[in-house]
Amino acid sequence: MKRPKLKKASKRMTCHKRYKIQKKVREHNRKLRKEAKKRGHRKPKKDIGIPNAAPFKEDILREAEQRKQRREELRKQQKLERQKELEKKRKQEANKDASKEEQCEKESTSKPKANPKQQINKNSKQFFCKELKKVIEASDVVLEVLDARDPLGCRCPQVEQFVGQSDGGKPLLLVLNKIDLIPKENLEKWLHYLNKEIPTVAFKSAMQKKDRTAAKRVTKIDLSLASLCFGGDCLVKLLQEHSTVKEKVVQVGVVGFPNVGKSSIVNSLKEARVCNVGPMRGLTKCMQIVNIDNQIRMLDSPSIIVAPSNPPHALVLRSTTDVDSANLFDSVDAILKHCSKQQIMMYYNIPNYGNPLEFLTLLAQKRGMLKKKGVPNVEAAAKLVLCDWTGAKMSYYSQPPALWIPSPHLSAEALAAVKLAFNFDDLEEDNKTTLKASKHPNKASSIAFQSPGFTDGIIEDTELPGEVMEKKSIEMSEDAEELSEDKEDGVESEEVKVQALRDLKNKTHSEELEAKNAKWGKLPTGRQLRIEAGDLDDAYDFNTDYI
Repeated sequence: MKRPKLKKASKRMTCHKRYKIQKKVREHNRKLRKEAKKRGHRKPKKDIGIPNAAPFKEDILREAEQRKQRREELRKQQKLERQKELEKKRKQEANKDASKEEQCEKESTSKPKANPKQQINKNSKQFFCKELKKVIEASDVVLEVLDARDPLGCRCPQVEQFVGQSDGGKPLLLVLNKIDLIPKENLEKWLHYLNKEIPTVAFKSAMQKKDRTAAKRVTKIDLSLASLCFGGDCLVKLLQEHSTVKEKVVQVGVVGFPNVGKSSIVNSLKEARVCNVGPMRGLTKCMQIVNIDNQIRMLDSPSIIVAPSNPPHALVLRSTTDVDSANLFDSVDAILKHCSKQQIMMYYNIPNYGNPLEFLTLLAQKRGMLKKKGVPNVEAAAKLVLCDWTGAKMSYYSQPPALWIPSPHLSAEALAAVKLAFNFDDLEEDNKTTLKASKHPNKASSIAFQSPGFTDGIIEDTELPGEVMEKKSIEMSEDAEELSEDKEDGVESEEVKVQALRDLKNKTHSEELEAKNAKWGKLPTGRQLRIEAGDLDDAYDFNTDYI
């Protein structure tokens, strides 16, 4: 018979091993006893109690027992009192909560409920306009940040006019940011052009991240030029001189279109990451106050809202929100129209293209942006192009106008006040030192860009466009009227209505696709891209039989 397997492991061992363990245990106990004797550690003596020979032993024991009973009764009484106090507190809190609820109900019944549509959302354009006005009104000096790649396109005449009119005219400074992305000759031309009207500071923001909470903490220091700030000393010097003249702390408002580097300038002057910075548009949503030193206080503001009357490429580059997927091709086409085709091909290292859709297809294949079955992801390529142009990566430049013409929106009095507030000679010398210290790309590796001029912005929330919302509301009202008429007639059921709405959506989607295909042509496949334009006549036709 086979012996059954034991569920548990056996505890049996050899006698040699067992005796060895017992010997070690004895030695260990002996060692502990010796150490206890050396330390003088002894067991506490047992209480011998009251000896029998003691007089009045029974009375002493009786008194001890009575004291013990009194202590126990006192503990029970204290416990009951604590419980009663807790119950009283709970009742009082419950009464307070009930009275508060009654008051809230009375107030809610007496006061009309606030309409949720009237409450302003923090991500809305109305909120951005209010915060921008608040920054300009609270500031003593206003810095308008410009992108050095397109300075004229970053200037907003509405904001400059509002700054000149508020409180009898406030001094305005132009900060030409991202000077490391344009050639040196082009930068000198722009500084010469802008300084004729408004004092302009050449600036390059720092890219190094520092911890603002722990100053003593050791951080990794990057010695490359990308981590350094240029033009910060010049800007701080101008603001400190203005504060000494005014004999008070100067509040400096920082305004500008999205992705021009407003928050980066504040971080560079503070030498710490105090404001959120990133490639996402509209990252700063409200006013942020940052103290640079005892004399300067910076007010960071949300972006200026672009007016819909601007040209398409201005709407693409200066919009506070990302471009919709439906308008991606149009936005890329608007940018490509204002650039040289050969320079775009050299920068992205792609062959010749016929239309923007073919350009995006070639770029998607070059960067490996593919969907299933090797179809190029054109939308991802379009987003990449827009991110390159709005972010601090691509090197492109625009030429200043040949003839200098004073801006019509700025009065002569405001310009004279600005020139008196700041020293132009020191500013030009500081700008020259900044140009010498910073690095600039080669003109051959940069892309020439045609700038149309000023970009109109919106300051008053009443000027915001409501055409899109009106159209949507009209369409929704028409659909609702149609459905109500059908209900009254009793002709269609709910399923028929749903199917009608689906057909309407499919129809609009197909119309959009037809319009895109008519404008850009169909999406070329991988085989069609490999066939060059000159080899199309020699392609094999499978419909004809060659013998």
